[in-house]
Amino acid sequence: MCDAELSFRLEPRDIIAGQEQPLMLHCQVDGIPPITIQWRHYGLLLTQDQHHTTFINGSLLIAHFQKTKSDRSSDEGDYECVAENYFGLVVSRKARIQAASFTRGLASSPYCPVTALHYT
Repeated sequence: MCDAELSFRLEPRDIIAGQEQPLMLHCQVDGIPPITIQWRHYGLLLTQDQHHTTFINGSLLIAHFQKTKSDRSSDEGDYECVAENYFGLVVSRKARIQAASFTRGLASSPYCPVTALHYT
C-alpha cells in the first residue's frame, strides 16, 4: 500500500438495536491526514444533528434509535462509512441496523428465558 492510500483499520458491523437506545457504528481509517469521515444511510449522506454525531475517531453515534420516526423515516437500514483525503476516497462495507423484536411466552421452562429476541 502506498502511504497516501486510505485503508480501513475498522469497518462498521451489523447491529440489532433496541428502540430509543443509543448505538454506535465504528469506522477507523489509516492514511495521510487530513482525513474526512462521513456516514451514509441508504446511500444518502447523514447530517450532523442532535440525533447523529460523528466523532473524531470516525465512529457514528445514533443517540436514540427509532424504528419509525414521526416523519415515517427510520434509523433501520444500511449504513456505510466514507473516508476521504487529498489522494482519494474509500467506502466501507455496508452495515445493517435492524430493530430488536421481543416475543413473550415462547418457553415455559425455568431453564429457558420467557422473552426471546428475533428478527422482524
